[in-house]
Amino acid sequence: MLTWALLVALLAALLAGTVTGLTGFGLALISTPLLLFVYEPRPVVVLTAVFSVFISTAVVWDSWREARWRLALALLLPSTVGIFLGAEVLRVVDPVYIRLAVGAVVVFSALLLVRDVRLPGAGTRWGPVVAGSASGALSTSTGLAGPPIVLLLASRGLPKAEFRSTSALYFLAMSLVGLLVLAGRGLVGGGEIRLALILVPAAIVGKMVGTAFLKKVSEQAFRALSLGIVILTGALGVATALWALAG
Repeated sequence: MLTWALLVALLAALLAGTVTGLTGFGLALISTPLLLFVYEPRPVVVLTAVFSVFISTAVVWDSWREARWRLALALLLPSTVGIFLGAEVLRVVDPVYIRLAVGAVVVFSALLLVRDVRLPGAGTRWGPVVAGSASGALSTSTGLAGPPIVLLLASRGLPKAEFRSTSALYFLAMSLVGLLVLAGRGLVGGGEIRLALILVPAAIVGKMVGTAFLKKVSEQAFRALSLGIVILTGALGVATALWALAG
């Protein structure tokens, strides 16, 4: 039976798939706000992780030749450390303040890249260490795992095909780790899995739409879109933090 909640969830899956199929990232930014209108936070986290696994797999499948595997691995290894650090930070620091500070830094950094100002150290071997650690830490403390990775890849000037496939490969691995952690803590129930399997086809259709648009988007437009999504992510983080503080 097609309920209002299921209709919203199908739309969220379709839009998330489209954006991720085009850019290789941005799934949580698109799907989470919509899903939270109709579901509680716990199933939303599970659904988003499942979407990410399926959509990122589809993106990697059609673009694995363009992926920078060594760079993705260099990002993934420190991110696993960051995941535990972020959980500890979340235990002792109010996440509202974390989201406010991180959102401001993300917006400022993205605006610098829009003006073609390279982030210091992004081209060195320490760039992936810092970006991966920050991404992992932010994933467990604020949910903003994407911006550090996108800022690094954009600062390095990766072509759109390499950008898309490398970011999708990284987030695929991150999502698999996240699902294992959620399952290990007993947070993945049969209801969420059944709902996810209903929504995945819509996400895959969206991915196909996004992939089709990729060929029509110039390198400059792709870069602007990617940084625009990051700026939106950071701005939303700042806005929600300020709203929480004002309340």
